[in-house]
Amino acid sequence: MFRAGGRPPITYIFTCCLFFVAGCIYRSLWTHPLEKFSPPAPKGNIWHQSNKVSSTALEQELQTLMKVIEWPEPPGPTDYEFSTSPNTTEFHMLFPRATYYVGEYVEVLIIARDHKGRPKAYGGDYFQAKLHSPMLKAGVTGSVTDHRNGTYTASFLLLWPGQVEISITLVHSTEAIAILKDKRETRPDKVYFYGYFHGTSEVMECNVKPPGKDVCEYHDPYTGESWFCMRPKQGGCSAYKGHAAGGSRDILTSEEARFLDKSVKEKLISSKVESFNVFSPTTNVDSRAHCSPGLPNPDPSGFYFQDIWYSRVCKNRAFPHPANVTECLRGKIIYIFGDSTTKQWWDFLLSFVPSLQRQDLHALFPAPQLAVDTSHKFAIQWQMHEKPLYIMYSDKQNVHYVASELERIGGNKEGLVVVINCMAHFVTYPVKVYAQRLLGIRDSVVKLMKRSPLAKVFIKSGNTGYVYTHGSDWLSLQLDLVMRTMFSGLPVTILDCWQMTSCHYLPPDIHPAPVIVKNEIDLLMSFICPT
Repeated sequence: MFRAGGRPPITYIFTCCLFFVAGCIYRSLWTHPLEKFSPPAPKGNIWHQSNKVSSTALEQELQTLMKVIEWPEPPGPTDYEFSTSPNTTEFHMLFPRATYYVGEYVEVLIIARDHKGRPKAYGGDYFQAKLHSPMLKAGVTGSVTDHRNGTYTASFLLLWPGQVEISITLVHSTEAIAILKDKRETRPDKVYFYGYFHGTSEVMECNVKPPGKDVCEYHDPYTGESWFCMRPKQGGCSAYKGHAAGGSRDILTSEEARFLDKSVKEKLISSKVESFNVFSPTTNVDSRAHCSPGLPNPDPSGFYFQDIWYSRVCKNRAFPHPANVTECLRGKIIYIFGDSTTKQWWDFLLSFVPSLQRQDLHALFPAPQLAVDTSHKFAIQWQMHEKPLYIMYSDKQNVHYVASELERIGGNKEGLVVVINCMAHFVTYPVKVYAQRLLGIRDSVVKLMKRSPLAKVFIKSGNTGYVYTHGSDWLSLQLDLVMRTMFSGLPVTILDCWQMTSCHYLPPDIHPAPVIVKNEIDLLMSFICPT
C-alpha cells in the first residue's frame, strides 16, 4: 500500500549497483569490454499496470488444485487407539527373488495397524519410503501407492550395485492428517506476527488474515494481496515500519494432540526385510539428454551415489572446483527470489568461489544481498519474498512481492537467470493464500519470458524436514504439489529438491547440510551450462 511513495524499487537499486561495478571494471580493464556483464536495464514504472488475480480466476484455479491435492480421510471420528501406530505397522517384501539387478524394481507391502495391532480398513496414512546404502552414501526415494484399504505398496527402482536396505517412515497417520488439514484451513491465526510502528512502542499483532476487527490493511495494488495489523493507538496505520515473528498458539485439544505427538509421527516402522545385494546390469548405457527447460521430473527424479546426485531428468554435471563454477557463470546475472533455503545457495557460492565477493549494501538479512565476481563478470542477487515471513525482524523496505520485482527485470539478452522459491512460510495457511501468491508469480513469469525469451527460469521445489511447531512434511507436500501443478506446461525448470532432501542419509532438515546444498546448486548449473 505504501510502496508507491517514492522509494526506488529494490531491483532498480541493484541494477544501478551492478552498472557501477561494471563501469569500474571497464575503466580498469578497458581493453576487454564487458559485453555481457551489465544486467538488463530496469523496466519503467509499472504501477499503472496490475497483476492482480481476479477472484473468479482464483476460485476456478483453486477448485482444480484442491482436486490435485485430495487426500483420503477417515470414515468418521476415530479414537486414538484405532489410529495408525508406527509400533504395530509393518512391511514385507513382495515377490522376493534370488538375484536383483540395476534397472529392476522391487516392491514392499505396507500393512497399517492400529495401536492394538488390528489391521486398518482404510487408507490415508502418509509414508515416506527410501532405499539406501549407508556405506556407499547412496539413496533413492520410493513411490508409495495407497490401496485405500489399510495396505500400501512402496516401489523402488534399483539404481546402483551393492548392498541396499529399505526404510519406511510413518510421517502421519490418516487421523492426524485430518486434524492438520482442518487446522490449516480454519486456524490461520495459529502462527502470528508482531507489527512495529514509528513513534510508538506499541507492538501489534499482524497476519495475512485480519487478526481482529479494528485493523490496518496494507494492500498491494499490483498483486492484490494484503497484510493486516491491529490498529495502534498512536501514530496510525501509516506509521507501520516492519514486522517480526510473534509466536504460535496451542490450537489442539488434548485428544487431538495425542495424534500429533512426537511418539507417533515421523517414526520408522519395523520389518523383517533384510538388506540384499544388487548386481550390475549386463549393459550400462546413459541415454539421458542434456539438461534443458521444460523437461518433466520422473519418479524418482534422481539418486545419490557416493554423495553425488545423479539426475534422471537429464545428464547433470558436477562442478567440483570454483573454476568450474566461474566458467559456467561467466557473463551472467542471476536473480534468486525466495526464502532462507535459497539464501543457503547464495551463502554457499560466496564461500565456495573466492573471486565472488559480497557487496556491502549496508543492510542485513532479510534485506537483499548482492555478490559480484569482477574477474569473471557475473553477479548473484538474493532477495527474500514478501510476507508472511517468520523471521527475527524485517523492515517493510526490505521485502517485496516477487511478482512485482519480476516486472522490473528483462531484456532480450543471453545470461539472464531467475530462480524462484516460495513455500515454507505458507505451510500454516489455507491453500488459497499460497495459490494466490503463486498465481501472481506465474503471471509475472509468463510476461518475463515473453519479453526475455532467452532467460532461464527455475522454480525450486520445497525441502523436506519442516518439523517445527505447526509444520509438517505433509503440509509441505501439499504445497509442493500445488506449485508443480501451477507451473506445469511452462518452459521453466522445476528443480526437485524435495527428493534430494528426503533420500539423503543425513536426518531431514529444511535447511540441509552443505553436501546437499552443493548438489542442488550443481543441478541448477547443469541447466545453465548443460555442456
